[in-house]
Amino acid sequence: MLKKILTSLLILLLLTIIVLGYLFLQKQQEYKEIDPFSAVPVNSEMIIQFESLEDLITKLENNTGAWKELSKFDGIASINKNLQFLDSLISNFDSEGTFSLDRSFTMASHLQGKNEIEYLYILPITDYLEEKKIKNAIFNWVELDSEVSEREYQNSTLYSIPPKNPKGKGIHFVFSDGLFIASRSMLLVENSLLQLSTENSITKTKGFEQIRRTIGKNVDANIFLNLKTFPKQVSLNLNQDHSKFIRNFTNFANWTELDLSFRNRIVLLNGFTYSDPQQGNLLNLFLQQEPVKMEMESMIPSSTSILTILGIDDALLHKGKYRKYLDQMGLLSEYLKNISEVKRKTGVNYEDAIYSIIHNEVGLAFTEDLRSKRFTIIRTKSASIAKEKMLEMITGNAKKEQRTLSYYTYTYQLDKETSFDIFKMPEDQLPEKLFGSFFAGASSAYLTFIDNYMILGPDISSLSEFIEESVLGKTLNTNQSYMENKEFLSNKANFYFYASTPRANSFISGFLNSDLRKQIKDHKQSVNKFQAVGLQLSANRNLIYNNLFIEYDPVLELAPRTEWESRLDTCFAHKPYLVVNHYTKENEILVQDINNELHLLNPSGRVLWKKPMESQIVGKVHQVDIYGNGKLQYLFATKNKLHLVDRNGDKVGNYPIKLKAEAIQGVSIFDYDNNKDYRFFIPCKDKNIYAYTKEGKTLTGWNPAKSENEINCEIQHFRVKNRDYLVYADKYRVYILNRRGEERVRLKDQFSKSTNNTFYLENAVGNTEARLVTTDVNGIIYYCYFDGKVEKKTFTELSDKHFFVAADIDSDGKNEYLFADYNILRVFDASGQQTLDKKFDSNISFPPNIYSFSRRDIEIGICLEDENKIFLIDKEGNKHEGFPLKGNTEFSIGFSKTGDKSFNLYVGDNRNFLLNYSVQ
Repeated sequence: MLKKILTSLLILLLLTIIVLGYLFLQKQQEYKEIDPFSAVPVNSEMIIQFESLEDLITKLENNTGAWKELSKFDGIASINKNLQFLDSLISNFDSEGTFSLDRSFTMASHLQGKNEIEYLYILPITDYLEEKKIKNAIFNWVELDSEVSEREYQNSTLYSIPPKNPKGKGIHFVFSDGLFIASRSMLLVENSLLQLSTENSITKTKGFEQIRRTIGKNVDANIFLNLKTFPKQVSLNLNQDHSKFIRNFTNFANWTELDLSFRNRIVLLNGFTYSDPQQGNLLNLFLQQEPVKMEMESMIPSSTSILTILGIDDALLHKGKYRKYLDQMGLLSEYLKNISEVKRKTGVNYEDAIYSIIHNEVGLAFTEDLRSKRFTIIRTKSASIAKEKMLEMITGNAKKEQRTLSYYTYTYQLDKETSFDIFKMPEDQLPEKLFGSFFAGASSAYLTFIDNYMILGPDISSLSEFIEESVLGKTLNTNQSYMENKEFLSNKANFYFYASTPRANSFISGFLNSDLRKQIKDHKQSVNKFQAVGLQLSANRNLIYNNLFIEYDPVLELAPRTEWESRLDTCFAHKPYLVVNHYTKENEILVQDINNELHLLNPSGRVLWKKPMESQIVGKVHQVDIYGNGKLQYLFATKNKLHLVDRNGDKVGNYPIKLKAEAIQGVSIFDYDNNKDYRFFIPCKDKNIYAYTKEGKTLTGWNPAKSENEINCEIQHFRVKNRDYLVYADKYRVYILNRRGEERVRLKDQFSKSTNNTFYLENAVGNTEARLVTTDVNGIIYYCYFDGKVEKKTFTELSDKHFFVAADIDSDGKNEYLFADYNILRVFDASGQQTLDKKFDSNISFPPNIYSFSRRDIEIGICLEDENKIFLIDKEGNKHEGFPLKGNTEFSIGFSKTGDKSFNLYVGDNRNFLLNYSVQ
């Protein structure tokens, strides 16, 4: 009997061990992989999934740029705080690094109550041991301050950690189906457990799985937006006027997925949107429309702060779909009423009129922060036909009002050669009435045409500014930063949005609630480092492709204000030359680009003409009155010709003159007796100096000896004690001749003159005789007297590429000596005392230029070509207010009016623009 009992007990014990062992082994098995989205409540507004939580935390910890700036704002700071908590929690229980965070991590946001956003966090757990380890670690960590409470819910144990601050929120978490689920909201955790117990997963929501299949791999995050509910979250950030509208705007589309990628100074988000064609969604307007090539940026001013473009391949299809959308929204009757009202005033159905002229693009542009500076731009099939249709509306209203057409017409004169008609429209706010609330506030009070674009704006002044920038080529497609960002976008789309953050800051803030406005004001510098935002939407079969970029630049740099900017086809070959219009006495600008095209621009910056040259201009451009009748021409040399052209760009007389050899220096002009009997001298590669009369004939009586080496400077003329001296140099010696080309002075000590520099005349002062001063290749100053005597002085050590200028910059009647070498500018007085030693960030590219604003106000111009910067400094090295400015050439300065305290500075820049700065 005992034996039977023992045997039974032994069998029972073995069975118990087997059962417990089986249960233990089951616990050690890895959890069945479950989709984290099955735990996301179907009413979630936003879901973000990261491929690797470890990578996410590492990136955020190491990020000193965009994320750091964003974390200054409360909403982002809250997310950042939660992620840091999770990181610290895991670090506490896993100091040895045995628990890998290289796993997916999912966040879902929910609006709770009226104005509070809570987040649900979901992390996969691989097995029972991980779950137990995490649970024990949390308990041990919390026991230091309080206890973890627990309760059963949906066959799972739900744990709660009380808040340290009585007014704060605790943390609630649960382990279920191989997922660690946590939130600061108990309700979200409960809803997640309920979601796991049902088969109605968010992935089965219409359109969700369709966009989920398109997600990108190897990106920083995948973001899903429920466009039926997400507007509620957006509305929390808006002011009262706009919050209600956005909160109830649930008919944009259904679901959007965006792949997030952080790159160098660019944040990219791209993916697809699903919009149910059976619902009254706004994005359905783009379905069945082909993406169009957007060209409007080529005429939109570069000062634009916000630009929106609708890409409409089929205007009539768009009109039909928009009417259907309005009907589904219950707004069609109001739309039709507006059309009838305008027809009653004008006799024209403006809906039919506008839609009949649309060619691909309808845009809305804000050129400043001010609400009054917004323009509607319509690309037309034909400007002339569009103008006829608009005039039909205007004349129809004119008859009813018993007015003439002249009452509605104004002519804007850009310059003497160019004008634009601006028309007063009989009806305002037409864009909103025709294209919807997105165009709210866009005035149609006035309109004009530029090429095939019709522009509607609030007033004549605003349209005139728009015309000027557009015609002068100061447009978005010439904005370097804008075009760099466009590399991340397609050239075709159905919708395009662009905002320049620093310019649009004030306008955008006007839509926000007081709290967010205050945060933006407090962190304005941080906001402006996000320099631009761009978004494209393009129809792609039954989906919409989204492409969004955010430009981040830690160095905030706003472009200085220019009076105008005018774009050339390519970059400049030399400084802009100021030339006088002999009719108006105004300054015009002559400049050549590297394609050898010569341009003349009027005072407004418009190109009057451009003429092809066979090669680059050698040396300087001179203005002469060849006929002595007050009319001025331009004289210059190219490699093989001597040119004389009038202000229309036409050749004069028998010019151009073919040179007998290639010019190696520019042409010099001498008027010995100030009677306009000009003589032109040009040194050529065959070591000869050729001289011409103003008619372009070879000068008789001029017969100099050939130089011993190639001449390395232009010919200069000096008159001292009624004697003429023609001076130049080659590599090893200096030549001083008379008018006939005979040697007038032979220097007793020859030297190798520096190639970048000329001779300067210093008149006799006291016991010092008149002399010429220059430098040799080592920067040693040489004084050349007219009796042949030579003196030299060493002021500083220089390279053979140095620049030297002699000028009286302190108005004491004596020259100072300016030396520019590499990135250093040094100034000495005649005794050798150094008065300035200034260092720049990069090499000085051209000789310092001296600008005299008055007898005692003399400043020095410096160009740093590599940095695209120009400086104007005084004799102490202090920068003129507002400098440095953008520019990469030598610059010219001119005054618009005699006695005017401000002046205009003309310079080329690295974007192929001629810039006109107005400087005080």
